Amino acid sequence: MKRLPSLVATLLVLGLFSTPALRADDAAVAAKLAKIPPAASEALKKAAGSGKIDKVSLEKDGKVTVYEIAVSEAGQPPREISVTSDGQLNAQEETVPLDKVPDAARKAIEDGAKGAKIDRVNKIQRAAGGVSYEARYINKGKTTEVEYLEDGKLRPEAK
Repeated sequence: MKRLPSLVATLLVLGLFSTPALRADDAAVAAKLAKIPPAASEALKKAAGSGKIDKVSLEKDGKVTVYEIAVSEAGQPPREISVTSDGQLNAQEETVPLDKVPDAARKAIEDGAKGAKIDRVNKIQRAAGGVSYEARYINKGKTTEVEYLEDGKLRPEAK
């Protein structure tokens, strides 16, 4: 019976050293997830899968308020996932190379740059259907984002 306390102590020590340290950014993400509706929080954690949630934010998609996470995963392009307050998937975004964008949308993105640098392009797959491409432009330190449909037209604001 004398071995029981030492066994418990050993397990505690092993548990303490085998658990990854919680970094400040992880704590901030956990705190933000705790503040959003539980259904949204659970849906976002599930959608992140094995990826690391880097950021949690409240966004507007047209007139709909959504909860969005930025996810990183080794060997994968960065992605963003948004859900509604009841946990329903709203959209998934992933960064894609410009040469992987359909011709009409790519031409519209290049024409829309008007001398600005095309910083990145996100492919957006909405749960309601449809794909669009969001270009982020940087010009003289100012960042703007413009969303185009696959046919190259500007995406109208959702009603």
